[in-house]
Amino acid sequence: MIGQQKLESRGRMFSKLSAFSNRKWFQVTLLTVAGTLAYIAISWALQALVFGGADAVRPGLLTAFILPVLFIAPLLAFLGLKLHENASLKQQYAQELAHDSLTSCLNGTLFSAAIDVFATGTGRRKGALLMVDIDHLKRINEHIGYSAGNQAISVIAGIIRSTVRSGDLVGRIGGDEFGVYLPGASKENAEKVAERIRHAVSEVRFEPSGSNWPLTVSVGAVLFETEATADDLLVAADHQIRIAKEKGRNRIESTRLPDGRSSSRPSLH
Repeated sequence: MIGQQKLESRGRMFSKLSAFSNRKWFQVTLLTVAGTLAYIAISWALQALVFGGADAVRPGLLTAFILPVLFIAPLLAFLGLKLHENASLKQQYAQELAHDSLTSCLNGTLFSAAIDVFATGTGRRKGALLMVDIDHLKRINEHIGYSAGNQAISVIAGIIRSTVRSGDLVGRIGGDEFGVYLPGASKENAEKVAERIRHAVSEVRFEPSGSNWPLTVSVGAVLFETEATADDLLVAADHQIRIAKEKGRNRIESTRLPDGRSSSRPSLH
């Protein structure tokens, strides 16, 4: 799948950048410590040659040791701080790479790749995929503005994330579409989650321009009990979304995918 290949390519690039950065800081630290030890050894040797005798060298050894240590201590502390900052930046970059900036949901590429891992793994060949499509988002953009449209997207994303379990996946797979992957979910579980999302969105008070603007979503649900790819599930879910739109929106339509190919089933309600 092209999307998964792009994800893997970006992941390899990030790994190379991280490895390069780690090697760079390790080399700086190693050279600092080695240089300090070399300085101490040279100082001891010079004092032994110049002053001669163990008794004459002994007072100078303390100085030769303390000065380099006093120099290296703050430098190592600085390097440690930079290593911590570097780790934080890498974590932040990984977060931004994986998530949509507006909704904090997984981006579409990573969401699809994660489905392929979950849906084909041992003990994971059962579950459901919900596709949640925002009704009339174009109307909001045209009448109120794109800022309000983005606010509606963010509000609905928050509702979806608060509705699912910790092990479920939520991704933004399009401008006005979200995917919710429910590994191991039964038909009843999927129905409850889909209905909670639909009901919660329809009940939210959305007032971007001072007046209440109704929000609704259409949900396409795909149930599966066998190995299925992300493409199989997303295509089937998209078909159910079209059915929900044709029947008036703000509703849920479902299908079952027993063999990796969609087959129409009655609505969940």
